[in-house]
Amino acid sequence: MITKSCGGWIGAHLLLALFVALGCMSVTSAQVETGQISGTVLDPEQKVIPGAEISVKGLETGLLRTTLSNDEGVYTVSNLQPGVYEVTVEAPGFGKQSQKAQLTVGSRMGLNFSMKLQEVAEQVTVLGSEGVKVETLTQTLSSVVSQQQIKELPTLTRNPYDLVSLSGNVTPDTSTNVRGTGYNINGQRSASTNIMLDGSDNNDLYFANVGMSVPIDSVQEFSVITSNFSAEFGRATGGIVNAITKSGGNSFHGSLFEYNRVSKLSSNSYDNNANEVEKGIFTRNQFGYSVGGPIKRDKLFFFSSTEWIRVRSFSPSITLVPTPELLAASSKATQDFFKSYSLETPINGRIYKKSEVSGVNAAGAFAALPAELPAFGQVIMNEPTDAGGGYPQNHYQSLHRIDWNISENTTLYGRHAIQSIDYLLGTQSFSPWKGFNTGTKSFNNSSLLSLTRVLSPTLVSQSKVSFNRLSNEQPLGDQPAGPTLYFFRNTAAYVNNYLVALPGYLPFNPGVAIPAGGPQNLGQLFEDVSWNKGKHDIRLGASYLYIRDNHTFGAYQNAVETLGANRGQALDNLVLGNLIQFDAAIDPKGAYPGDTITLPVGAPDFSRSNRYHEAFFYLNDSWRIRTGLNLNLGLRYEYYGVQHNKLAEKDSNFYYGSG
Repeated sequence: MITKSCGGWIGAHLLLALFVALGCMSVTSAQVETGQISGTVLDPEQKVIPGAEISVKGLETGLLRTTLSNDEGVYTVSNLQPGVYEVTVEAPGFGKQSQKAQLTVGSRMGLNFSMKLQEVAEQVTVLGSEGVKVETLTQTLSSVVSQQQIKELPTLTRNPYDLVSLSGNVTPDTSTNVRGTGYNINGQRSASTNIMLDGSDNNDLYFANVGMSVPIDSVQEFSVITSNFSAEFGRATGGIVNAITKSGGNSFHGSLFEYNRVSKLSSNSYDNNANEVEKGIFTRNQFGYSVGGPIKRDKLFFFSSTEWIRVRSFSPSITLVPTPELLAASSKATQDFFKSYSLETPINGRIYKKSEVSGVNAAGAFAALPAELPAFGQVIMNEPTDAGGGYPQNHYQSLHRIDWNISENTTLYGRHAIQSIDYLLGTQSFSPWKGFNTGTKSFNNSSLLSLTRVLSPTLVSQSKVSFNRLSNEQPLGDQPAGPTLYFFRNTAAYVNNYLVALPGYLPFNPGVAIPAGGPQNLGQLFEDVSWNKGKHDIRLGASYLYIRDNHTFGAYQNAVETLGANRGQALDNLVLGNLIQFDAAIDPKGAYPGDTITLPVGAPDFSRSNRYHEAFFYLNDSWRIRTGLNLNLGLRYEYYGVQHNKLAEKDSNFYYGSG
């Protein structure tokens, strides 16, 4: 969970991990989205060779990085993007050796060379760090979901985050309000996950969910860190999920796809069969492309992918509404209220007489009506809902990336992602009364610019700037804001086992508010430096985040009118035109609870613009004491600023009590 404080507080933690090769199982280390290749160069007598020339070449992009082994025979090449690399070592008097290695997201790969005297070139292919292996460089418990797994393993909705389940130490979140990536990591709640895209923040802080999704064909791979974070990582108590996007290369590659799911090939649910209800009907189409390649060989590359999602889905819905006969037999207040509203579809199902309605007060106004009076009728409609293929929607995700090898020592890439979702009317608020069907609209953007510079053979820096704008809107429908009439204050009402729908927004969810929504803007600056000094791999960095959460929640903007505490009382008051409770948000005009407010009153201003600052600093030292024994020392310092509103008068809800 991305923890926010009501007041400012500073947290710091000291990480100390001492381990032997046989004592720690893992797959990757924590190095944000880039990886590292390091090792020792030895002669045939297993003595170190200082001054050996090491070159690391990216086979997809032609990127070339060079360094020298130090006095300990150790070399380190850091801040490498995930991909396949050829590592070549040359030293005077020894034959040249090459090894191919696949570097995964955030991994530290150990690649040692034992040189031979004869002038014979030798090449070895090393499989990437996929699967579980004995980890000798870091204490971090994590795993990598590789590009091959993303490509070949089936996902029902083509959501890459579904593959988090492949990692160890995770369980699905089975609660009604799923957060994060949908999985509980390291025994913590699903909301306790820090989600990143290319090493930058990708969290919806209001809902504690994934900020935005990208096409699965645009994901190179992602890491799932479940425990023992190194100092580079924080802002989470559960786990960290870091997805890395694809880049172009020296060869053109791409894909065209269409995935179709239809209800004709699905089975009905158990509940529908038990109640003799026909199964819902849905059609889900997902189609799109991905393409990448060179703009200028070995220098400039592009990648682009877009996926469109179209879902049409509905299920039969049966609700009960008061009949015209019942309304005609009710008070003038009830008749005047219902005159303002009409049904989307006239009563077209079974009609229940007054005598067939259960839970009636024997001495009440409803019981006094004629026994044969038609009281409630069924309205049977097709409700736009998830019948097996997702909620009805028009949706697209798009990602575009440019990589530039400016020189041997400088690389730059930029990435922009867009997500647009339009959930159709009736998916948010569904009602048989005209004008109360609503949907949800989301439009999300994420941009990133990353610059990597080799300052010396032992010193590398990476600078990043990112900006996210996540906008989720739940607007009103055709009807203006107004009261919703409910049987009960906190729960939906049933008559003869069917939901009762009365005029107003969200007729089955008392107290849930629309309109709601608004943009979240997040800007992040990040600087990371890797320094190899003898037996020490030192990594230090800092980041600053500025967050503006403009989310609005119109609680009780649509007043809640409650008829009764039980069914009998609610039925009586429906006939009599009485309420037992009326809840609505008002502008207190500076008054506090317990004060007297002079009528008339108006609605409050629901808009908010909450702003806060975050920052962190980390220092991590991986000290190779000897072969098979590493000491990892880490220090991380985090600051979570005070959340405050743009307008100071909207910040405080403190008031003095009678004491």
